[in-house]
Amino acid sequence: MKTWKKYSQYLLLGEWHIHTSYTDGENSVDDYCKRAVELGVPLVAFTEHVRRRLSYDFNAYLEDIDRAREQYDLIVLSGCEAKVLPDGTLDVDDSILKQVDYPIFAFHSFPKDIDVYLDALDNVLRNPYVNTWAHPGVFLEKAGLNLPENELSRVFKVLSANEILIELNARYNAPSDAWISLARYCQVDFVRGSDCHCVEELK
Repeated sequence: MKTWKKYSQYLLLGEWHIHTSYTDGENSVDDYCKRAVELGVPLVAFTEHVRRRLSYDFNAYLEDIDRAREQYDLIVLSGCEAKVLPDGTLDVDDSILKQVDYPIFAFHSFPKDIDVYLDALDNVLRNPYVNTWAHPGVFLEKAGLNLPENELSRVFKVLSANEILIELNARYNAPSDAWISLARYCQVDFVRGSDCHCVEELK
């Protein structure tokens, strides 16, 4: 069972996409947890950037999360944001995906080829560990690519069947209204992911 299903009542109430000072965020796990308690946010999911070759101590990151769970009256989830590679694999070691509560995937730098994109997306959606598609559609928009509605509908039906969430990403105001409407029709579930890089973005 996907981790998010245990906390489905908090999908739109919690904050499910947070970056810390371990990578490109400004604040610590502890800083975010303090802020969440002050604001009454019931759940925080830390989704630190990962690569197959990590540039930081991932175990220390997880230890920070464990300490926060003990210290705060708050649901604190460990997670990672993994980049999709052109072959449809994720730029992360499987041991990390197995270790964290909430792995999410995203398209960042990627070939501007819609067929390569679709093949990679189809492969990622078969990954049993991924919980959420982060900032969906942003890469396509930046690359000037477009998914035909029939393909998008097919993709959303696969998301629904595989219990993968669509992130409502505040940083990029994504996905589009058209995507949201079609995803709802295809019975995809949504999750709030503000893509926080500092505590002020936790609201």
